[in-house]
Amino acid sequence: MHTRTTRRATAVLGLALLSSLVAACGDGGGAGAAAGGPETTAASAEAGPTAASELTEPVTIRFENYNLAAAGPGRDATLAMLAEFEEANPFVTVETKATGSEEMFPSIQAQVVAGDPPDVAQVLLREWDQNVENLPLVTLESAVGEEELHAHLDAGHPFHPRAAALTERDGQTYGLPYVFSTPTLFYNADLFGAAGLDPDAPPATWAEVHQAAKAISEETGKGGLYIACIELDWCTQSLVRSNGGRVMSEDRSEITWDGPAAIEVYETWAEMVDDGSHVELTGSEASDAFLAGNVAMFLQTSAQQGQFLEASAGAWELRTTGLPAYGTKTAVPVNSGSGLAILATEPAEQRAAWELVKFLTSEQAFQTITTQIGYLPLRAGMLDDDQWLGTWENRTLIEPNIRQLDDLEPSLSFPGTNAKQIRDLFLDSLHRVLFEGEDATAVFTESRERATALAPKVGS
Repeated sequence: MHTRTTRRATAVLGLALLSSLVAACGDGGGAGAAAGGPETTAASAEAGPTAASELTEPVTIRFENYNLAAAGPGRDATLAMLAEFEEANPFVTVETKATGSEEMFPSIQAQVVAGDPPDVAQVLLREWDQNVENLPLVTLESAVGEEELHAHLDAGHPFHPRAAALTERDGQTYGLPYVFSTPTLFYNADLFGAAGLDPDAPPATWAEVHQAAKAISEETGKGGLYIACIELDWCTQSLVRSNGGRVMSEDRSEITWDGPAAIEVYETWAEMVDDGSHVELTGSEASDAFLAGNVAMFLQTSAQQGQFLEASAGAWELRTTGLPAYGTKTAVPVNSGSGLAILATEPAEQRAAWELVKFLTSEQAFQTITTQIGYLPLRAGMLDDDQWLGTWENRTLIEPNIRQLDDLEPSLSFPGTNAKQIRDLFLDSLHRVLFEGEDATAVFTESRERATALAPKVGS
């Protein structure tokens, strides 16, 4: 019988060797190369699937998850899905470890060094490259084979191809997308009506958003707009891409957040803050104000949908629309959220981990994820199927997000081991321009130079 106790005993014997290998790696290789990362999993792919074809004895796996780290719809829905999984899979017991999303990568990395990583982990999609480069993620091709992988992806309502591609690197699949959204403009239909605006014709461009926000502020005395991208670099990537720019090159080798198209986005945004149409609040203050019906528009991930629905019920009407465009340019949404990656290497744990991943990316799970949390159903067509979401009373809230999937581009992680410091530089620069009135070109040029010094050199 395979148990975590057996695996831990084996892991302890190899701890010294593993630690020395990981410590020896720099930006060029990372823990992934040292501890069974891309190189090891590619070799495993040649050898074929290693997981047992079925489970006949009890097995316990550990699932590290960030939705469990805070009370609310995300935690409640996750616990309900895990209970359903264990009921359907009596041989599998799932132990959970709750870790905040920002702490997930360092937590897993520390456990890799200690020789006992989780069997399955919910890891950020915007850090997917960082995870592949530095953690021993098992490719699904090596774990279960291409045939079984694609049978799952294509079963029932198939995965949307733009979503499925988010976890692929160099022809290998390092996990499956789990919960994510694209930027969603939530709005208070009652405040639109009170300001003499048509709630059935929400703004489609940022110029129209600006006009609507000013009108609502002037006519109702309420806040017009809050763009939560101030705290979310992936969301700001979407704004910059929608104006034709990039915060970094597509291959992540160069920081480019001070380009002309990017500067134009920051300056347009700052203008809305300056004239009061964009409220000058912290993220938590703005969220509270929107929940209370005191801010009309809120650009945020749809993960907040469950909370917004609960607050607005019987008080005001919640609606959504797609990511606004810059003039006639096509809006380019990027994704938030997470994917499920397998780190288990023992056959029984690996098979159990795959069964959990399959369950959490099934139609049954996405129905729960969408209706109770607000993330997207990543299997195309579920919204039009009465068996799943076709009769859901709030389906109109998710429709703009579904339409945007056809134009989806992946959010990118900043390069190297200093990725978090680079991201902090970016978000700090944005705050200085928006709320401290500093010059956008000067601030972002200076921070780009500092970020470039922190990034790995091309070719190193």
